[in-house]
Amino acid sequence: MSTGSASSRIKPITLIGGYLGAGKTTLINRLLSQPEVPAGTAVLVNDFGDINVDESLIRSDSHNGTIIGLSNGCICCSISDDLSQALDQLNTLPIAQVILETSGVAEPARVWQHCHYPGFSPKAIVAVVDAANYHQRSQDKYVGPLVKSQTAQADLLVVSKIELNSCFQLDSLTPQLTNRDTKLFETILGWQRNGAQGAYESSAPLLPIFSAQTWYQDSPISRYSIEASLTALDSSVQRIKGWIETEAGVMQVDKVGSSLSIKPLKHHTKPRVLGLVFIFHVDPNTDSQNNPLTGWALAKTAS
Repeated sequence: MSTGSASSRIKPITLIGGYLGAGKTTLINRLLSQPEVPAGTAVLVNDFGDINVDESLIRSDSHNGTIIGLSNGCICCSISDDLSQALDQLNTLPIAQVILETSGVAEPARVWQHCHYPGFSPKAIVAVVDAANYHQRSQDKYVGPLVKSQTAQADLLVVSKIELNSCFQLDSLTPQLTNRDTKLFETILGWQRNGAQGAYESSAPLLPIFSAQTWYQDSPISRYSIEASLTALDSSVQRIKGWIETEAGVMQVDKVGSSLSIKPLKHHTKPRVLGLVFIFHVDPNTDSQNNPLTGWALAKTAS
């Protein structure tokens, strides 16, 4: 066995992809709590605030807040839009493997190409498939090609929310299992792409245009009014998440498709920022001023 430093060995990268709200973050949170996850595991996310790692897992922050030490020996790293910078940072640490959560609006195959980086090598693409919303979204004229591409590019499929659609079936030759499988995490960590498998070509050359906007809350709001407002939003709004303060306390909001959840915050610690993130697709044939969130007094944060 080699006695070289961990930074001198090639570290495999497992990509976790899937559409907005499919359950990627939930899957990673569960994985991090498993005893079989090696201590030298690094988790890369686009925005650490979105992963909501349980407070019991957090150990320490780096000086600039980009790397979070976890009590189980793993680390979590915020990558923003610069994957190469994050990998350079990880190359200086005793890391054995990397789990990379791709954006819900990204094609995993495109991200895969950037994982061929000094000290690293992509290992497999795992796509999370939302049993409650997949069929509807895969037929959508705007986002359907992207949704189908994400599953077509996967080496392994993990079906989530099967309890909401027990009859769900996905006609695919790609190996698949549900998020209830007893060997779920062992399978994900051990999955390896067939070396003879060629590179994927994008099957969605004209990707939909997405915009993300944030509404910041400055005073308590009625739970009834916020629920009515969110339910009435245009179907172009694909995802809503965040925290709000109501007459009943702080609530966690999560909307995927037509399914809206507003429930008390798990932890008693109040989030530093209250507000909601809205992700919606933009019709390129429509006037750019036709914003489905008009009236929310939103401040643009990403696109």
